[in-house]
Amino acid sequence: MFGRRRRVAPVIQVPAPELSDEQIFDLLHSKLTELIGEQGQWTLVSRSVDDTDVIFHGLKATQIATTLTGILSSQKAELRGERTAEPTALSWTPAPISVWAEPARAAAVPVLLPTRSVRSSEPARLVA
Repeated sequence: MFGRRRRVAPVIQVPAPELSDEQIFDLLHSKLTELIGEQGQWTLVSRSVDDTDVIFHGLKATQIATTLTGILSSQKAELRGERTAEPTALSWTPAPISVWAEPARAAAVPVLLPTRSVRSSEPARLVA
């Protein structure tokens, strides 16, 4: 209006916080110690000629890589101040898959199954 011009303020980019090499080493070392360390869940045994657990080893390697990747990404998100926690339970209550056709009758009358002796020659019947 009175000859003023709007100036665009310079954008100052703040570098995103990153994990140092030492922090990454500590994270990975602690998790690997938990998995395959001295008191870990698994043991390492050198491979022999007759080893046939190729699928198992591949799946375990994938599981370890996924776990380590999750640890790194959660630590990076924590440094940035982001919340990446997954819910531990459903946020809603699911409806039942099936519903009893006569709920009043089900509560009032107990279902009695017929008893059968071992010596009986009559075949067993299905009771619904």
